[in-house]
Amino acid sequence: MSLSLYTWQKQCIDSWLERQGRGVAQVVTGAGKTILALYAAKALQARLKTKLQIVIIVPKTFLIGQWKSAILSHHEDLGIQREDIGWVCGTHHQDHDKPVMIYVINSARYKLSYILHQQLKNEMPVLLIADECHHYASPENKKIFSFLELLDERQKKNYYSLGLSATPQGTGFEQFLVPSLGPLFYTYGFSDAMLEGVINQVVIYNVALKMTKHQVDKYEELSGRITTTLRKLKKMVPSLKNLKGPAFFTELQRLCLSEIPSIAETANLLLTLFYQRRALVYEAPQRLACAFDLIALLDSRSKIIIFGERISQSEALYARLKRYYPNQVAQYHSELGETERTLALRRYRSGEARILVSCKALDEGLDIPSADVGILLATTSEQRQRIQRLGRILRLQEGKGKASLFYLSLAHTIEDNELLDAGIDSVQEWHLQYTDHFIHSAYDELADTLFDTMQERNASTRGLEVLLNQGRVRNDWFEDPEVLQEMYRKATLPQDKRYYSHMRSLSLLRTKTQTIRSHE
Repeated sequence: MSLSLYTWQKQCIDSWLERQGRGVAQVVTGAGKTILALYAAKALQARLKTKLQIVIIVPKTFLIGQWKSAILSHHEDLGIQREDIGWVCGTHHQDHDKPVMIYVINSARYKLSYILHQQLKNEMPVLLIADECHHYASPENKKIFSFLELLDERQKKNYYSLGLSATPQGTGFEQFLVPSLGPLFYTYGFSDAMLEGVINQVVIYNVALKMTKHQVDKYEELSGRITTTLRKLKKMVPSLKNLKGPAFFTELQRLCLSEIPSIAETANLLLTLFYQRRALVYEAPQRLACAFDLIALLDSRSKIIIFGERISQSEALYARLKRYYPNQVAQYHSELGETERTLALRRYRSGEARILVSCKALDEGLDIPSADVGILLATTSEQRQRIQRLGRILRLQEGKGKASLFYLSLAHTIEDNELLDAGIDSVQEWHLQYTDHFIHSAYDELADTLFDTMQERNASTRGLEVLLNQGRVRNDWFEDPEVLQEMYRKATLPQDKRYYSHMRSLSLLRTKTQTIRSHE
C-alpha cells in the first residue's frame, strides 16, 4: 500500500482479512475510517485476483460527495477512476453498472437487495461497505440485507462486508447487524487515537448552570405532577414498571392512542408534562448567556462549533453573536435552504467565519474542518450523539494545540451533569459553574494565591483580573512551565505575552502545591 496508512488501519485490515472479509469496525470519528474501508477493498481485491463489485451504503446524500472525493484523492493508488463510480440517491436513478456504486439508504432499501442477490447468485464477489452502520438495524433499513436469506452457503462465500461506525452497538446490533455484516472485530477508541496522535488531544469542561428561583419552582412543580401522574398510570398499566429509557417512552406514546379513555388521557398528560419539563431545561436562557460570555473569554482566533438542541435556540444565539462578531459567524441547521447551508460551510471551511452555530444536522458524517472549541448548548441523553459531537473537534490539524469541549447543563435537574457516562483515559475533565461569571475551583485557588502574592510584592495587578478570567476557561495553566515559556517567547502581542507569563506563574504554583500535598 503506497499510502502511508496508520498502524491501526493496517492492523484492522489484516484482522478483517483473517476473518474472511466480514465484520464491523468501531472507529472514533476523525481517525480515518473512510480511508480504512477503501484500502481494505484494495487489499481484498489483491487477494481475490478477480473483479470485485464494491457497494457503499451511506445514511445521508451529502456523504456520497465525501466518499467520491476520498476515492478520487487516491484514485491512482486504488486503481479507481471517476468513470468507475456510480451513485443512486433521490431522483438520480443510475443503473447499477459501475465497479463502485454508492447508495443513500433511502434509495437502497427496496432495489439494492435484488441486485446484490443476482450478482452473488452469478458468483460475482461483492463487498458491501456500510457507513455509519448503526443506522441499518431499523425495521425499514434492514431490508437492504434481505438478499442474504435467499443465498445458499456457496453463494454466500462471495459476499464480503465491512460495517463502520464510531458507535455501532445500539438497538438491533446483535439481532440484525451481526448476522448481516459480521461481528465487531476491531475497536479503535478515543484513548488509543489520542495517544498515537491520530486525533487531537481534548479537555472537557462540564459547566453547571444555576437555575433562577422561578425555574426551580416551576421545575419542582412539574416534577411533582410527573411523579403523581406516573404513579397513577402504572396502576392502570402495571407493565410500565418494567420499562425504562426509550422503551418506556415508546410504550407511553402507544398508550396515548389507547381505546380506554382514562389510560389515553393519563398517558397524554404524562407525556405533556415530560415535554414541558424538558423544554424548561433545554430552553433555559442562561445557556445563551453562558455561551456568549464564554466566547468573549476565548482566544479571538479560535475556530468554534456550537451545537444546539433547538433551532430557535441556535438562531437566537446566532443573531446575538452576529452583532458582536460581524462577518465571523455562520449558522447551519436543517430548516435552512441548501444554498444557505452550503454557503455557511464554505465560509467556515475557508476561515472567513470562525464560529459555526449548528443544530443536529451537523451531528453525523459531515466532513468539516476541525475546530479548536466545541460548545454544547444542550444535548440529549444519547451517548452516540455526544460522541459524534466530541469527534467534531478532534480531527488532527497541523499546529493545533489541545481542543476544548464545553458541555452546558442545568444543575439539579434530570440533565446529566457530565458529558460522558464514563471518562476517557488521558482526557482531562473539569467541572465549572456559571451564574453571571465562571467558577473553576481548582483554578480559582491558584489564581487567588497569585493575585495576593503580587499585591504583597507591590507588583502591578492592572489588567490581571481580565487575564485570569480568560485562563479560567482555557487549559494553558495546566501546561508545563517550559511549554508556557516557549509560548511566551513566540507571542507577538503584548497582551499575549502578559497572558502566557501569568499562566506560567500559575503552572509553577500548581506544581509547587502538588509537591507540597504529596509530602503531607
